Amino acid sequence: MRAHPWFKLMLMVLISGDAFAEKAMNACIIEAVASAGDDTSAVAVREKCRTLESGVKIPERLVKEQLTESNAFVITPHRQNYVLPFTHNARPNESPWIEQQAFPGVDSTVQHKEAKLQLSLKVPLVEQDLLFDNDGLYFGFTLKSFWQVFNNALSKPFRETNYRPELFYQAPIAYSEWGGTIFSRVGIEHESNGRSQYLSRSWNRVYVGLGFLRDRWAIYVQPWYRISEDKKPDDGDPNTPPAAGGDDNPDIDDYLGDYEILAVYNEGKYEYSAMLRQNFSTGNGAVELGFSFPLWGRMKGYLQYYDGYGESLLDYDHRVQRIGLGFLLTELL
Repeated sequence: MRAHPWFKLMLMVLISGDAFAEKAMNACIIEAVASAGDDTSAVAVREKCRTLESGVKIPERLVKEQLTESNAFVITPHRQNYVLPFTHNARPNESPWIEQQAFPGVDSTVQHKEAKLQLSLKVPLVEQDLLFDNDGLYFGFTLKSFWQVFNNALSKPFRETNYRPELFYQAPIAYSEWGGTIFSRVGIEHESNGRSQYLSRSWNRVYVGLGFLRDRWAIYVQPWYRISEDKKPDDGDPNTPPAAGGDDNPDIDDYLGDYEILAVYNEGKYEYSAMLRQNFSTGNGAVELGFSFPLWGRMKGYLQYYDGYGESLLDYDHRVQRIGLGFLLTELL
């Protein structure tokens, strides 16, 4: 990396004074220097940080995200990433396993205690603005697993894993009157548990989301529309496995709802989050509450409570009440 472009950029920042949002610009420069490649120029960095020149205090999360997206050694988080080595489910759903005799000869199947983990990432598909400053097209992927790690009788299986790829367009717009950033998303999403026949669960949906983000708090509302599927053919024989084609769970939106609201507040060392889903007709839905706290270095402790339907696809129509404790790898803010 050549020295003189960076020197010019640093000098520009020092001279500009109040024209920049100080905290965000400092984060911008630090991240830019750390992640820049040998061919990165001052012009490229100015392009990344240019929205700061308006005097609007751009939330630090957005600034850091944009700069790490071009770093080949960094995966940008999408949703929360966490590992909960211990969770307790008050009402584990054993019916799918009992009905299909998945564990013959074993009286006790699903245990109340298990581990839960989520890994979520996103990558930009374009390197330049499309319609607005700092907008972009992204591919996101979220994996959520439930692991019966304490269940020796069943050889500690992964009870359920959900795969959630999505393609979405995102556009952030700085809004000086509120001192933050309005951001919108439009996307299409598939979610599946990767199983076949009786245990298969999946659905597709399109969504439009709108949110507001500041350094310490954010709120995001996302309604969706489920893409309909053909009805699964029925041959009338209860002893014959269902056909591979067709809708595995035609009533899934009755339980997972019509929209989702996410709210988060970060007071520095601690972060509080709340998620709400609900179906307008049935009233079914879910609430998830999260609390993170410092442990050491960048490692955070994480306490999570979930009550409602749709925590996993296999249990989409079964109400779950779960509390878990573990580690949060990436916060929302």
